[in-house]
Amino acid sequence: MLLDYGIQPSTSNVKIDEIRLDHCRVCGSARNPDDRTAHGAIRGNTSRFRGRTFRLWKCGRCQTVHSLAKVDFNDIYKDYPVNLHQTLDTFARGRFGNLLSRLKRAGLTKEHRILDLGCGNGIFVQYLKEKGYAGAVGFDPYVPQFSQLDPNEKFDFVIANDVIEHVAEPRAFLQECGERLAPNGILYVGTADSEDVDLKHLSKSLMKLHQPFHQIIMTQQTLEHLGAEMPGFHLLRSYRRSYMDTLKPFVNYRFLDEFNRALDHEMDRAFEKDAAKIILKKPRLLLFAFLGYFFPSAYEPAIVLKKLDRK
Repeated sequence: MLLDYGIQPSTSNVKIDEIRLDHCRVCGSARNPDDRTAHGAIRGNTSRFRGRTFRLWKCGRCQTVHSLAKVDFNDIYKDYPVNLHQTLDTFARGRFGNLLSRLKRAGLTKEHRILDLGCGNGIFVQYLKEKGYAGAVGFDPYVPQFSQLDPNEKFDFVIANDVIEHVAEPRAFLQECGERLAPNGILYVGTADSEDVDLKHLSKSLMKLHQPFHQIIMTQQTLEHLGAEMPGFHLLRSYRRSYMDTLKPFVNYRFLDEFNRALDHEMDRAFEKDAAKIILKKPRLLLFAFLGYFFPSAYEPAIVLKKLDRK
């Protein structure tokens, strides 16, 4: 199944066990399970998982952070708050506008066939269609509405934004993305950044660690390296800043991070109708709503690859 690069589920949904991980899935470096300095633990940031603790390992060579949770993807995504509650609101339109600008810079036109791979509940596809990109479709194996896709269909653009960190085998995922592209097609891959993840102070990175959903978090350099490994592809551009970072009020990663922190990093609460009332109780959030772009709390690297026509 597309995107089904998950870890084999445990026999019980009551307790999340740990996988056996002997080496880094990116650079192959050996993992020493007894090295406490390379391991840490963090709670989940959704209502369902906030009472559970998940162990992490950070590779000392490439800085990739691995989740050690043994999970059933079908189970954890059956009530995933983002898929259930995310809407095309002002914040979404702002960040999607920034993402669309990047895609247009890479050559996207309204005539192109576009695949949003790992589309969640499809709000970016909805946004693209509203903007006149009629050839946009989405696929996500954990959302029934988007769980079917012609296996032989090729696209001019494949967008895998905020997806690769959700799979256990990033190379296999990138290969699948590449196979979906027509010759001269463009692949956009964006993800969370692991460079500043401090194992001694993991609470500062609770939102981007997003346990148990994020399986692998890598650096910009590692993401570029994985892209460069892909045969028949050429790296066109690399981004460091989050696509969420704009100068529009409330549309920046720092504000989102601080907003979720004010809600005790319980993602479900952020989607409640009265969630914005927290701003009245914590006026400091207004500072980041308007100036958060200048005080980023995290980066989100992205790469743009072109599939070469080898006829």
